[in-house]
Amino acid sequence: MPRVNLAITQELYDQIEKAAKKEKVTVNYYICDMLEERFGKRTVYDYTLAINNMIAEAKTMKAEFVLADLPTFAGVNDVLIEYEIKESPAQVRSRLGKMFTEAVKKGNAKGIERAVIERNGVEEFKSASRAAVYCNKLYKQKKNSK
Repeated sequence: MPRVNLAITQELYDQIEKAAKKEKVTVNYYICDMLEERFGKRTVYDYTLAINNMIAEAKTMKAEFVLADLPTFAGVNDVLIEYEIKESPAQVRSRLGKMFTEAVKKGNAKGIERAVIERNGVEEFKSASRAAVYCNKLYKQKKNSK
């Protein structure tokens, strides 16, 4: 996939960053979406909608989960086929995974955190078969307060 480097003013970057935060995506993905809307002559995968759906689905999870447990993430292949989108499922899942991780890190997915495990007295991020494991902190709090 080709890469493009942009040199823009700080003022323009700040405006783009503000708009991207509002959509809960990174600046890079926001710019890519804008370019695809402007120049794309084909149906493209709506990453903004997908990531917002994934965050909402994550907030309903009752236990630790991996992204494959979320219906939007699991259904990527079906959406690509249905809308004849010319991207590979692996490419879309990779981008969604990076976007979800970024949303969790930046606090855009309130209540969702990486699950941790203690090994030899040190907390580490938990993973299952190399997939990041997340947890719904809000569900844990509700459960503990009962």
